[in-house]
Amino acid sequence: MLVFVVLGFLIYSNTLDVPFYFDDRPNIVENPYIRLTDLTSKNIALAAFKSPLSNRPVANLSFALSYYFHQYNVAGCHAINIVIHIITGILLYFFIKTTLSIPSLRSRYKHHASIAFFAVLIWLVHPIQTQSVTYIVQRMNSMAAMFYVLSFLLYVKGRLVKENQKTWPWFAGCALAGLLALGSKCLGLQFVSKGRVLQGQMLPRILESQIHALQNRYHLGKSPT
Repeated sequence: MLVFVVLGFLIYSNTLDVPFYFDDRPNIVENPYIRLTDLTSKNIALAAFKSPLSNRPVANLSFALSYYFHQYNVAGCHAINIVIHIITGILLYFFIKTTLSIPSLRSRYKHHASIAFFAVLIWLVHPIQTQSVTYIVQRMNSMAAMFYVLSFLLYVKGRLVKENQKTWPWFAGCALAGLLALGSKCLGLQFVSKGRVLQGQMLPRILESQIHALQNRYHLGKSPT
C-alpha cells in the first residue's frame, strides 16, 4: 500500500500549482453555493443541490468542503484529487485480489496478490488518468470511480461471507457506495447494469479474460516470440 501512496504523490506532485481551468470556473470558482463558512444543514444542502451541476451533489459537496478548509487554494484541491486517486487504487487492489481468490479462480491464479499489485500499479501510473487527477473539477469522475470500485469490492465480500455470518452489511454498503458513485457523476449509472454482471457471476470470467489479454499483449509469464 505504501508503494501506491508514495508513487501516486510522486507522479502528480508537480501538478499542485496548476490553476483553475475551463469547467473549474463555473463549478468551483464562480459557484457561490460551495463557499461554506458554516457547516449547517442548509448550507450543505445548497452546496449539494443548487450548484450548476445539481445532479452531482456528492461531488459538489466535496468542493464545498474543500472551500471550507482551504478556500481556493489550488494545492489543497489537487492534493485531495491525488488522495482520491490513490484510495481508488488501493480499493482496486483489494477488489482484484479478492476476486481472484474465489474458489473457481484460486487454483489457476495462485499469485493473486502479485497480479492485483501489478495491475493496480499500471492503472495508477497510466497517462489516461491524468485528466481525472490534475483537472480539479474532474474530481467528479475520480469520486465516481472510487465509490464504483468500492461497491464492487463490498459486493464480492458479501458473496464470500460464510453461511453463519450476516451478509446484509456488505450489500447495504454496496448499495450506498453505488448511490454515492451516482451522486458524484452520472457514469455511476453503470453500477446498476454491472450489478447484473456480478449477480450473474460473470465477473470472474470477465476478469480472467482481461488477465489473459494482458498476458498475450505483454508476454506475461511467456517467452516473447
